[in-house]
Amino acid sequence: MLFPAATARALLAGFRVLGLDVEALQREAGLDASMLARLDGVFEDVCFERLWSAAFARAPREELPTEVGLAIPFGAFGALDYLAGTSADVEAGFVVFARHVRQVATQFRVEVGEGENGAGLVQLVWLRGAAVAQSGTCLPEFGGRDVSDEFTLATCIGRFKAQVDGAFRVSAVRLTRPAPAATTRHASLLGAPVTFGCAVSALEIARESWKASLRRADATLQETLRRLASHLELGEVSSDLELALRARLRVLLADGTPSAAVAAQSLGLTERTLQRQLKEAGTSFTRVLDEFRQAEAERHLSNGLPFADLALRLGFADQTTWNRAFRRWKGMSPRQWVLEHGAAVLPHSTVSGK
Repeated sequence: MLFPAATARALLAGFRVLGLDVEALQREAGLDASMLARLDGVFEDVCFERLWSAAFARAPREELPTEVGLAIPFGAFGALDYLAGTSADVEAGFVVFARHVRQVATQFRVEVGEGENGAGLVQLVWLRGAAVAQSGTCLPEFGGRDVSDEFTLATCIGRFKAQVDGAFRVSAVRLTRPAPAATTRHASLLGAPVTFGCAVSALEIARESWKASLRRADATLQETLRRLASHLELGEVSSDLELALRARLRVLLADGTPSAAVAAQSLGLTERTLQRQLKEAGTSFTRVLDEFRQAEAERHLSNGLPFADLALRLGFADQTTWNRAFRRWKGMSPRQWVLEHGAAVLPHSTVSGK
């Protein structure tokens, strides 16, 4: 599992609200500052576990994940907070949240549906076991799953509770973590009965709260945010797996051309499973890599990224190889393409643009 930098930033914001030394936590977790600042930054899952281990060492409380989730200030998750917060009602906001998770995570998904008596039902479903079952290979479970589930549900409650006029009532909370040995404050903090040791973590939200309008609801602002978010779009895809693969490639390409095995590992899959599932979707790793590079080249050239920087960003060994690939895609050099399409800034290179 990869740990998004956006989540790391939000976690640190929550720890800060609780009075913890976030600079020390960042160091102990091994969170590189430059990666932490990137919109598309990611860390290995071990960083998530180190961060929480360091936090528990300073605040050894059973309820810490819940406290942190509730403490994270609105806006700490960036565009996601505003996209969800400007939705018409709570249900629509959770749909936005579920769509976001589908784009950035491959090992779990958020399912939004209807429970009993019209109540809202939000479930966190982990896919690792199902994803590797057909490959016959057992991959290690993500060690922070229980903490992640509790933190995620608490974050959802905190966000929507603050955005609804009147009472926001959660009917029940289900957590996968084992029941604590002693009584905890989970129920009072979350405002609902909590059941531990469940197969799936979930929230049940009372119907009146599920359909409640959000205080920040703004259709025009939400459409504007969606258009701004399109600058980070990953192109047309044939499946959710390809969407997730393209998101990983954006990070992996900076270290050179990634192999199918490396890309599969970053998704928590075996290479065999990745190739098989891509084939079932009508594509292949080589094709996805090539098409994504082409789309990224157009995006960066349109934004005026220098040719030399772009060659490295796309994982090419040198500018000559990059230039040859671009000619194959477009039938012209990068410089010719830029001139024809009127990029705002002409890339600063006299070599790769020939």
